[in-house]
Formats: sequence, C-alpha cells, structure tokens
Amino acid sequence: MLLSQNELAKILGVGQSAIRTLVRMGKIPHNDALPADGNAACFSRDRIVEWIRAGPDLEANDNDIDKLRESLWAAHPGSMEAIKEFGKRFAGKKPPKLYYLFKRENKKHGHMWYVMYSDRGKLVPSKWSTGTSDKKAAEVFAIESREPLLAAYYARKGRKPADMYRLFEGYYEEGSELLEADANRGRTLCDKRRRQCLNTVKKKFVPFIKKNGARAIEDINAAMLNRFQDHLLKTLAPKSVNDHASAVRVMFKRLVATGYADSNPFAGLPAIKKGEGKITGCYEVGRLKGAFGGEWDNPAHRILCLLIYSTGMRNGEINRLRLGDLVEIGGETFIDIPKSKTPSGERKVPLHPFARERLVGYAGGRDLVFPQVGKTFEKLCSAANAALGERLGYTREMLKAENIRFYSGRHFWKTMMSSENLGESAEKLLMGHKVSGDIANTYNHLDKVGAEKLAKVAREAFAVLDRCLFG
Repeated sequence: MLLSQNELAKILGVGQSAIRTLVRMGKIPHNDALPADGNAACFSRDRIVEWIRAGPDLEANDNDIDKLRESLWAAHPGSMEAIKEFGKRFAGKKPPKLYYLFKRENKKHGHMWYVMYSDRGKLVPSKWSTGTSDKKAAEVFAIESREPLLAAYYARKGRKPADMYRLFEGYYEEGSELLEADANRGRTLCDKRRRQCLNTVKKKFVPFIKKNGARAIEDINAAMLNRFQDHLLKTLAPKSVNDHASAVRVMFKRLVATGYADSNPFAGLPAIKKGEGKITGCYEVGRLKGAFGGEWDNPAHRILCLLIYSTGMRNGEINRLRLGDLVEIGGETFIDIPKSKTPSGERKVPLHPFARERLVGYAGGRDLVFPQVGKTFEKLCSAANAALGERLGYTREMLKAENIRFYSGRHFWKTMMSSENLGESAEKLLMGHKVSGDIANTYNHLDKVGAEKLAKVAREAFAVLDRCLFG
C-alpha cells in the first residue's frame, strides 16, 4: 500500500515541508523522486513502518556541506571568488517585512496568532493578538490593523507616528502603505489620479501649511484650509481648486480612520462654486480690429491668438489641431474636433478664410500644427497672450489686473458673437456647449440639408469676424 505526502504528514504529525526535507536528506524511504503534488502516492507503508521501527537517523549533513565548501575555496580560490562576484549582480534588496506572525499556546483554541510590526526599519517592541488561530485570517488582520495599532502605540508613548510633512508627502507615493490599505478595502486610484494628488500635496498643500506655521496635524483646521482654497483661487478656476482640495480631503479622511488625526478639518468645508473665483477678463469688442494684420515677431504667437479669437476653441483643442482635421462642408472650411472636454465639444468649428490661409502657411506641410505639449505649450500660450497685449498697448501688469489670459480669447469670441446677434443656440453649438438634441441634429448631420445649414451659420460667423476682428 502506498501513501501520499499529505497522508504521511498526518501519520507522523509533521508538516509537509518536514517530509520534503527528510527526502532531500535521504533519511526517509520513498519511491523515486518526490512529486510536487502532495497527493501523489510515493511512500510504501511497509517501508515507513520498518524505518520507524529501526529508529530513524535524523542528523543533518551540514558538516559535509561546510567541508566541501572549504575544500573548494582552498583548491580553487580564483574561480570561487569569480562566482561570488557574479552572484552579487543578482543580489537585490528585499522589500522590508512589515509584520511578523508567531504562535502562542491557547487552552481553548490550541494556539493563537500574534503579530509584531516593523516600522521605519525597526521592530516595534510590542505584540498584538490577532484574535484567531487561522493563519490567513491573522495575515488579513495584520495588514488591515497596522496603522491604527501603531498610531495607538505611539500615542501611548507620547511620540508622533512620523514627521507630519513626510507623512503627507508620502501618502500618495507609489507603494504607500496607506494607499495599499485603502486598496485592500476596495478603494483604488488610477495611476494618473494618484500622480495628480501627489503633485497637489507635495507642491501646493505642504508648502502652504509650512508657510502658515503648521507643525502638527492639530494645527491644521478649517480656517487654514479655507485660506488654502483662497490661495489656490488666485491662479486657478473653481473647478481646479476643488480637484486639488479633494486630494487633501480624501487624505485626511484616511488619516482619521488610521488614528493619525482626530478629525478631518475639511469635513463640512464647502466646495468653491463656479463664479466665486476671479472672473476671466477679455478685451472690448472691436478692440482687436486689425490686430492680426502685418508682421509679428513670433509667428507662433500670431497664429495661436488668431485661432482662439476667431474660432473660440479651447486651449487643449488648439494644441491637438492637425491639418488633417480641416474639412469642407457646404463650400466652407471647418475644423473637425472629434475629441474634446465634453461630448458636446465634439463638433465642427468654422475657420475663416483669413485664418485658414495663415494656419496652413504656418504649419508648412506639418500635420500636427503645434508639436509642443504640456507646460511648454502653456508657456507658449502665455507668451502669445502677452504679445497680443503689447500690440494693443497693454502691459503685463494691466493684463494681470484685468485677468486677461490666453483663454480670454474664447470669452471674447462668445461676447463678440452675442453682441452681433449670431444666436444663442448657434453660439453654444460652435463653442461645444450642451444644446438640445434637435439643434445638434439640425446642424451636425452631414446630409445636404444639414451641410447647408451648418455652412450658413459659418458664413454668419465670418461676417461677424469681418466686422469686429479683421476689418
């Protein structure tokens, strides 16, 4: 009769790892190689009985291994040293073990699992019961309870769990323990949002609280966070302020749950409503008439301003513009915008012949008109805005005082079309705002009737541009 590894382990009252070790040492009789499957039958019952009856030899052969190692070093030191150096290339640092489980006897359950934690490279001198004799359940307890148990321990010792600024700056770092604990509870962040939140905390929130004298979490209150919102509003729109504030609010919520903070100072602090921030300014209608004639020092500045002031496109839409996006509908040229900020933004924008000629000339056969991306493109837009202001007699200080930015060109386009009575529905349609399905269907489907109506709106917009912009 043959026994499996599992069955033999039960009979001898040891773990399967002990059985495998005895096989490797050649101390226990078995049939051929020991299979990886613990259920495979490979031990003879009769031979095992004889082995136990004879009194098994359980002494390890460690001395033989050591002697062989010493003899090889003595006989071939060069080769052994070369092998050792080669091995160093593959020796990477193991990630620090954050907890250790160990058993303690228990009269009722036989044993219970206890946990000790490692924190910042040191073993915390305290033990906690996991409340279970099941190892998997103990591991779950050890992971989920790490932060609150350590926070309570440090509070008893009268110490902070970590430097506050490092705690904040490390919260959204890749591999953060706090984020991993959230992930175990089903709350996850995509990597793009994680990096956005990390940038907010490191570059905006921490510098602000340092400047405002916060030295402990208790120093951060609703009044300070309200000032933080006001600080962001100086340079950002309300929606962007709320996005940044959300990163801090979620962080505090988790810090309260893990015992690092007693309360969330962001709780109950209202979000910034649209219109509460500084209103985007723009030039008066007619002020730009003739501004795009003649030569500019920088051709990129000219074409950027020309596009936003004559089409009302968004900054990001201009950055993605390709010559391949130009389409002819009803005898007029349009820019096809397939991707935008909102579904309503997927639209066709009429391109005045004056702007089309200069756009094609600037691209010089290049499909992607503006290869600059990110901060580089933003700086180019800011420089273009300053260049236009200079042509109109505006200093940078005057532009700042009136909050005239590059994006103001989109506001100017809307103001110009409204003043010339283009029609609210047509304005929204061309700017990519939400309009009723009937209006969108009337203008956007490209059968003969739809094309004629869309081209008619384009010609009406061109007439406004001729009166107010080009002259």
